[in-house]
Amino acid sequence: MNKPLSQFAGLYREWKPPLALRDHLSCIWVNDLTQSSVNDFIVVPDGCVDILWNGGGLYVAGPDTRPVLEAVRPVIVSGIRFRPGAAHLWLGAPLSEIRNSRVPLAEFWKEDAGLLAEHISTVPDSTAAITVLHQALLNRLACVGQADRQVAFLRNEAAVTSRNSDAGGFRDLSRRIGLSERTLRRRCIEVFGYGFKTLQKILRFQRLLRLAAHSPGYNLANLAFECGFADHAHMSREVRKLCEATPSQLVVKLSR
Repeated sequence: MNKPLSQFAGLYREWKPPLALRDHLSCIWVNDLTQSSVNDFIVVPDGCVDILWNGGGLYVAGPDTRPVLEAVRPVIVSGIRFRPGAAHLWLGAPLSEIRNSRVPLAEFWKEDAGLLAEHISTVPDSTAAITVLHQALLNRLACVGQADRQVAFLRNEAAVTSRNSDAGGFRDLSRRIGLSERTLRRRCIEVFGYGFKTLQKILRFQRLLRLAAHSPGYNLANLAFECGFADHAHMSREVRKLCEATPSQLVVKLSR
């Protein structure tokens, strides 16, 4: 694994979002790249969409289905991360249209994005930038409304079934949710940016990242079992697709 993951490229910190936004947001974060010793880093799929401020503008990042190589600039990047499927309500567009892309926020929020960028450009530091970002979301919350319960259900089902090979299939899920398979597939692509099976793969991969980072004693066979991979070969194929590394390379990187 030649390139570092994004959270190791600089000084990365994250916090819980305000209570009113926790059904919509996964976290608020800052990545200080001003002292970074690398030229670029890899952003791996996590099922989420971020709105980020990089000192020069506001952008929407994700959802991703493959690793994205980003060049390091000596800046402090501030961001808000939506839960999988939650950004659809805030952007008002099918997330499949921005899959594996980095798009100016102005494409969605028009003049409001420009005004927000002007405001953030005047604040003294990244903490203040984060405050402005989450306040902007709080101001829009009344228009967006409550988080979509159906999306939350699908997100939770994907997390559960990604590590349980005995769970029911897509047909069973469509029956339980009361939609045809075709309609449910279209719904997933709209709100997550891709199909339900892809979401399962990404959430299983993210579980692997968490376990490898917090349990360095795990061997690869145990990791494959705990994360819900069919076997070591299955884990190797998916890890290579999602971060361009072998599981052993990934574990070494996360254990440092």
